Amino acid sequence: MSALYRAYIRDEVLGPIGVPVDEAAPAAEAPPVDLEPPGGEMLLVSLGDEPVAIGGVRDLDTPVAEVKSMYVAPAGRRRGIARRLLARLEAIAAERGCRAVRLDTAAHLTGAIALYRAVGYREISAYNSGPVADLWFERPLS
Repeated sequence: MSALYRAYIRDEVLGPIGVPVDEAAPAAEAPPVDLEPPGGEMLLVSLGDEPVAIGGVRDLDTPVAEVKSMYVAPAGRRRGIARRLLARLEAIAAERGCRAVRLDTAAHLTGAIALYRAVGYREISAYNSGPVADLWFERPLS
């Protein structure tokens, strides 16, 4: 999973803003611990033996969960993987008793933004101060 997470950091988080991934190490090596149980969960999607997508969900100590670090590698794109991964992350949040999910993203990730809007996310005010986030979304789970 760490190679795919590093690709996510390189391709979608730091690379577009001009920060080399090596300068962000060790943060770029593995998903944050708050995406591990019991407070979170990180999923890995493979096509055959090839890991092609990751995504996490974490509790926010409220009835709202947060989707984090969703990334589909080029080999997994245009196959519906992102939509199914997002649906599974939402299901995990619902199973934990959450009534909604939130996420932040960057404006240059136009494909991701289109997906979020297509499945019912609506833009909300900023709820965090992430270093590269400039758009925030929420979707009710019921």
